[in-house]
Amino acid sequence: MKLWLNVAEGAEYAGVCKDLTYDAFAAGQIRHIRIGGRRAIRMKRESIDAWFERQAVEAPAEAPQATPPTPASPPVTLAAGGTWTSVSCSPRGIDIANGAS
Repeated sequence: MKLWLNVAEGAEYAGVCKDLTYDAFAAGQIRHIRIGGRRAIRMKRESIDAWFERQAVEAPAEAPQATPPTPASPPVTLAAGGTWTSVSCSPRGIDIANGAS
């Protein structure tokens, strides 16, 4: 296994296109060397792995648990007598469970 990869080999190892690799070099994101001026660029697999690790996004923490439903309100006693236990709105208007007297 080669210690130093050229741009095409490094891009293939990373699973990205060569242009993205060149962009990462220009941005200083992948450690590399230039041999003989600007033509020959070499990098190590470890440099690509480190680049990937810096780009990795942390997995979100465990999803917060939904708040448990609040217990039903106790029955309300009406001034005129009688009770109701719940009130809900519907297209027909307000519905009172257990009726009111």
